[in-house]
Amino acid sequence: MDLATILPFIVQAVGGAIGGNVLGALTRGGGGIVGRTVIGALGGVAAGFAGGNVEAVSGVTSMWSNLIEGENGVHLSNLITGAAGGGILGLISGLLIRPRA
Repeated sequence: MDLATILPFIVQAVGGAIGGNVLGALTRGGGGIVGRTVIGALGGVAAGFAGGNVEAVSGVTSMWSNLIEGENGVHLSNLITGAAGGGILGLISGLLIRPRA
């Protein structure tokens, strides 16, 4: 695998980690910083995969690539897609995974 093949997944994972940490921290759960990062990164890559394979999701994510011209628009689209997917899983994990008191 070369960098051009793996770069979209890396950008989606970073966006997912950020989104998962933000929403997981707001709900005060998600298994701590490491748990929220891992869950968010998985959610980001899953959202990117869904964007490529589910027509309804790809319709939404294709609008984000028009925010900036050229190759950076694609990277921004992957980052926003990853953040959305990571945020959704971060919210869910923050509500379901609670620290023991």
